[in-house]
Amino acid sequence: MGATEMTSSSGTAATTPLASKPTPTPTQSHARFNDNDNDNSDLKEENAEDIRSPKVLILGSNQALQQIKIVEHAIRLAATSATTTTPIASSTSATATSPSSNTRIDIESPKVLYLGASSLHSCYSDDDDGNHHPNPTQHTQDEECHLSDSPEYQTSTSQFQNHFRCPIRFHDLSLKDHESIRRSLESWADIVICDWGEDFRHGEWIEKVVREVALEKDLVVCGVVSVMGKVFEFTTPFSGEEKQMEPIDGSNETMIKFEADSPDEDNDKNDWICIPPDTAVSRMKRAQKLLKQQTLLRHPHQRIIAIDNLSALLLTGHHSMAISGDVNSTCHILALDDSQNIISMPLPSNWTEPIPTLELLELHAPAKAPHLDSLEDFVDTDFVIAGDVAEMMTSSTTADTAIGTGIDTADSRAATGATETPVEAVPKIVAAGRMKALQMKPIVEKIIQLSNVPLPKLLYIGTASFDRTDKFLMCTQAFRELGCEIRRLDVSEEDTVPSPEEMREMVVDWPEVILCSGGNTLHALLRWKEVGLDLLMKESGLNGTVLCGASAGAGCWFSSLHTDSLRPDNTKNREHVLNELTEKELQDWDYAKISALGFIDAMCVPHFDATGTNGAKRAEDAEQILLEDPSTSVIGVDENAALVVVGGDAMAISGDGKATCHVMMPLEETGEVISAPIPTHWEEPIPMEEILELPAPASAPHLESLEKYVDTDFVIADDIAQELASSEAATSCCDERDADSSAASAVVPKIVASGNERGMQLKPIVDKIVELSGVDLPKVLYIGTASFDRTDKFLMNTKMFREMGCEIRRLDVSEQDTVPSAEDMREMVVEWPQVILCSGGNTLHALIRWKEVGLDILMKEAGMEGKVLCGGSAGAGCWFSSLHTDSLRPDNTKNKEHVLNELSEEELSDWNYTKISALGFIDAMCVPHYNACGTNGEKRSEHAEKMLLEDPSTTTVIGVDNNAALMVLGNDVMAVSGDGKATCHVIIPDEKTGEAISAPLPTDLEELIPLEDVFKLPLSEANSVASD
Repeated sequence: MGATEMTSSSGTAATTPLASKPTPTPTQSHARFNDNDNDNSDLKEENAEDIRSPKVLILGSNQALQQIKIVEHAIRLAATSATTTTPIASSTSATATSPSSNTRIDIESPKVLYLGASSLHSCYSDDDDGNHHPNPTQHTQDEECHLSDSPEYQTSTSQFQNHFRCPIRFHDLSLKDHESIRRSLESWADIVICDWGEDFRHGEWIEKVVREVALEKDLVVCGVVSVMGKVFEFTTPFSGEEKQMEPIDGSNETMIKFEADSPDEDNDKNDWICIPPDTAVSRMKRAQKLLKQQTLLRHPHQRIIAIDNLSALLLTGHHSMAISGDVNSTCHILALDDSQNIISMPLPSNWTEPIPTLELLELHAPAKAPHLDSLEDFVDTDFVIAGDVAEMMTSSTTADTAIGTGIDTADSRAATGATETPVEAVPKIVAAGRMKALQMKPIVEKIIQLSNVPLPKLLYIGTASFDRTDKFLMCTQAFRELGCEIRRLDVSEEDTVPSPEEMREMVVDWPEVILCSGGNTLHALLRWKEVGLDLLMKESGLNGTVLCGASAGAGCWFSSLHTDSLRPDNTKNREHVLNELTEKELQDWDYAKISALGFIDAMCVPHFDATGTNGAKRAEDAEQILLEDPSTSVIGVDENAALVVVGGDAMAISGDGKATCHVMMPLEETGEVISAPIPTHWEEPIPMEEILELPAPASAPHLESLEKYVDTDFVIADDIAQELASSEAATSCCDERDADSSAASAVVPKIVASGNERGMQLKPIVDKIVELSGVDLPKVLYIGTASFDRTDKFLMNTKMFREMGCEIRRLDVSEQDTVPSAEDMREMVVEWPQVILCSGGNTLHALIRWKEVGLDILMKEAGMEGKVLCGGSAGAGCWFSSLHTDSLRPDNTKNKEHVLNELSEEELSDWNYTKISALGFIDAMCVPHYNACGTNGEKRSEHAEKMLLEDPSTTTVIGVDNNAALMVLGNDVMAVSGDGKATCHVIIPDEKTGEAISAPLPTDLEELIPLEDVFKLPLSEANSVASD
């Protein structure tokens, strides 16, 4: 009968190429960190050796192999190299869940070898002489008895075969086919299931061969405690003698130590094994018996790792972890405290990688730092060491220009980025809401981008998590998978703190990224202050090192933070505390506000969208703290988001496409707290001081009743429009522009009106603006009044021009305190620019402010001197005699995000379009966003047609699609498509039918056409259709 290969349901063995990359283990050369927390020498660079060690899954029972999670871990251990792929349903590939996400990973189906002894199962029996015979009660003489018929075999292999389509072979050890078994182990198997039991009479030879081949081939070996103990010599016969085993992994450190016990009456003496140091591993049932017999008191095995029936303990080299088959099962550490009382602690079962066994065995022990005995006494400690940095970021003009946008927002707001090399802005900070966010691609990519190298050298500081390796593995997983070189600095305990010289080299001289873990922020800040690490991190940050982290590792960079450091289980031995305290005791704590390092002058609230174990929502508690102490603004960071700070600028990044950061501030007038989410679609950061004001409304008085200004007459250039319409001079100049470019350049006005602001980033439209300016790099004046002078809109509208190297200035007049003198404003608007670019936003607000400060007259003068007038949305419609606008939309405000956050969907949709007058350079009504639908549910085009028919005084309508623009040169026009599809449209009333008729403008014309001919297009097209 020998060896039999079980095939998948398709009838073929799995041959799918490897396709998932196993998570790197701590012994890989690119992960430079300390395996032993008591030895900081490992923190230095060294070449890691490829040490082979057994991969052992010790099962609580064979039923554990019925649990998908445990089988998945066995399959992952068997994978030696792979890449992530798109999930494909396959009968020949094993699919497992990635530990870092919810995606499914396809890997080659490993080959599973089952080793059992039919003499121990129901299908065979031995006679008194040890001879092996089929059991006549189970099989007739004509039936062949297979090991695969046994329920033991089905229990151990069914999930591998049915769920993961793994090819299966089995060998019946009772047949003693040694050669065939060794051949299968050496040349075929990836996973070996050892299921012959301790009573198998001829087990010595199979134990030896499995051990030898497993170490040589790096096999995954599964089995219950008693079998694994014998295979790897974790245990010895109960001779009463201590046995010191030779190292099994080629290292100089002794791996196994065991001191014998005496057998008990239940004849399960070998159902427990030992691993270092002085630790027993047993099934849960057996462990409980040992405790009852006070075995711990009689032997130096001060700890027992107990394994629940549906769980497993993974041992690989010097590392271990618990694997839970279901929510109610795990492994446990049982030990004696100083009073010889037995304590128990469940091991976490959510780890994706094993940690050093020495550390795992100490998880039940509390941290030693004296301040932990009364941590609440340190809440008022001042930890700020970077207050000067925060002050420099908000007050210095160099901080504003350092990011390289070429914006001087402090004084004249002039940009000269085209001629100056930007200075690198510091500090560079990425503060994430929780540790798992550091595994999310958008956040990791931003950290790497700020480091300016593809594979930054990363220093991990895990003080807040008490230097636990499981937190190290979680926080650094994405960087280790990329291949980054990593060091780890442990200072939570005094005996792991390196010398000042070594610590300076590690923190200041070596890294390109410093990553701080989450955990107990107050403990971390106290330890950093005690050992001088806080000052070293400040120096490193000012040298350009990226400072990042999550939770505690996010809040530590702020001037203060909202913390759960006083939570009873926010400790090193968290699992033990959770196991010992009642639910009521675990909920009896309060959040606290503590100071931090002070790089960012605000209070950070990590986990902003979460609720604490005390039942209090983070956001609500932070709001209460802000009401009691309104001196500091608040930035809340959702769990899957991060705040990015570069110099004096900041932006939010979403790790999952939904989470973001939030700003909370008190209103002096009412005493209430208002908040706003920070948009996550920004491509560049904006000044921090502006972000902290996001919830605040604009202060212009007219905004309180904007609808009263709808009928205001803003026209100041109608004389230009009339002159163009009646004069032939403009047209004749246009006709001769190809022969004489100087004549064309003299034609005014020059206007490029885009349907949306994004049109200012589309090359065909930008090219037309540059063409009309007559120079390769025009000087651009940006006027963002319609968008309330928000920097995010400035960055969007001017991006293309900044990337080209254009010199840019910015004029802010939305608020009275930013309006320059009349002389300065004239110089900026009339004398300096070659292009004037107006933002989109609230057109009515912009027109009111321009009229109040006299900017409208200056823009008319600039236009008549040949400056190109352009913009998108509101910045397009403002050049016409009238426009179709959504200025009365409730969220068309400076603090748009706050309004969107506060109003209901019904309130946000309760508004109407309106028609207002504008500057009057073009005698028509402009409808920007012509092909779009408003938040009130009405299509722009349909409402404009209705408005045209209801109001006979309405001039001809020109609709401009999103991503299109109308180019105007004197009295001639041309439609420009930014994306090859969008265009402009002309809509007029049909006197015969009383209906509105429209026609699209062609976008493939090489020459402009007279505006009066454009106005006739709909009628000509209608007549053409009628004649056909």
